[in-house]
Amino acid sequence: MAKLDVYLRSIKQLGAQGALLTSGQAVTLRFPTGDRHATQITSHDQLVGLIREVAPPGALDQIDKNRPAKFEIDASGGRWSVAVTPRPGAWQVAIEPHEAPAPAPVPAPPARVPRAGTASGLPDSPEMLIERGQYGSGLATLAPTSASALLDQLTTGARGSYATDIYLSAGSPAFQRVGGELAATADRTPIDGDTLSRELGLVAPNEARTVWADKGLGMFAYGDGAGRVRVTLTHDHRGPGATLRLLPAEAPPLAALGLAGVAEWLAGRGLIAIGGPSGTGKTTALSALVRALGEQRRRVIAIEEPIEIVHVSPWISQRAVGEHVPSVGDGVAAAMREGADAIVVGAVHSAGDAAAVVEAVAGGHLVLTTLVAPRAGVALERMIARLPVEQRELSRALCVDALLGTIGPVVTRSGRSFEVVPRGKLS
Repeated sequence: MAKLDVYLRSIKQLGAQGALLTSGQAVTLRFPTGDRHATQITSHDQLVGLIREVAPPGALDQIDKNRPAKFEIDASGGRWSVAVTPRPGAWQVAIEPHEAPAPAPVPAPPARVPRAGTASGLPDSPEMLIERGQYGSGLATLAPTSASALLDQLTTGARGSYATDIYLSAGSPAFQRVGGELAATADRTPIDGDTLSRELGLVAPNEARTVWADKGLGMFAYGDGAGRVRVTLTHDHRGPGATLRLLPAEAPPLAALGLAGVAEWLAGRGLIAIGGPSGTGKTTALSALVRALGEQRRRVIAIEEPIEIVHVSPWISQRAVGEHVPSVGDGVAAAMREGADAIVVGAVHSAGDAAAVVEAVAGGHLVLTTLVAPRAGVALERMIARLPVEQRELSRALCVDALLGTIGPVVTRSGRSFEVVPRGKLS
């Protein structure tokens, strides 16, 4: 029972009313005031192992037939109800006390020294940390934690300065981007290459470390306890390096970004393009749209490289290129066959990505994507320009006709806003 006990103890110690575990997604803890996401992500294999360890034979028989099953167990000083909804490659498990506790405020877990997970990949600490927003609003008493104390220190300081990115280079101090401009971090101590390699290796998955060593580049995302961090691993003439993009722990509602008006676009079919320079908030805006679709119980399939902001809605399927699908094109083709209500392409980087977006638009789907561009108004042209010359004219006509609108993040020292241009006002 030891593996499941980690989750049961966390529910009790944090005063939660239950937990939702979904294959490959962040654990969701349920409180009277709303759901909160933990930093831990449970893989499908781990989740299957947890259930097979505790489920009675009758429940396992139902689960093996891909049928929902519910059973009760006695563990961690109490009786628990466990409901399993199995799907091929993706299970969802709801855990709650047999008798729900009285509503209680969310307490801050005690300060502790971060510890690595056990050999099984599950956390070996009795506490499960809860993620916060990008800059720590709302649950500021929770200390960020990952496997690297150095990276935690850097991301904590950067979030406190409202930075969007941290830049690391061997032999140099870290610096960050605030309000679109570069700035020094609080600690100006240079970081040597060995230290940088070691600390990044503590949070990077094996696949990213291997690609980094073989090809000099790698990409992955992890949770630092305060949010999500997308890491681009590099090498240059100084040695190892990395860029850390700071992301929120969970997708914000559209209203929080001033984008409530674009909700009406989600009822249609066509293309929504989010365009702007790097680090301005395209991913955050896209995640808010995806969240809104999930809240409307629309089936969303998102193809990302890597998965950045994790959604816990059962209506949303996030698939990482190289892990869950071979390529963006293959992922989009599968989403079309599955009859998704909305198809999301995290970013268009190549001709293959652009062709996949055009194909999905041509298939009559609602398609959402982001593109790096000087401004949103030219994002569509940037995407079309990635296609072979002979495909551009037809693709341009198709996408222009299907374009529902564009969203352009604008970042200044005073903050971030979004320029929204609906179809009728596109020039």
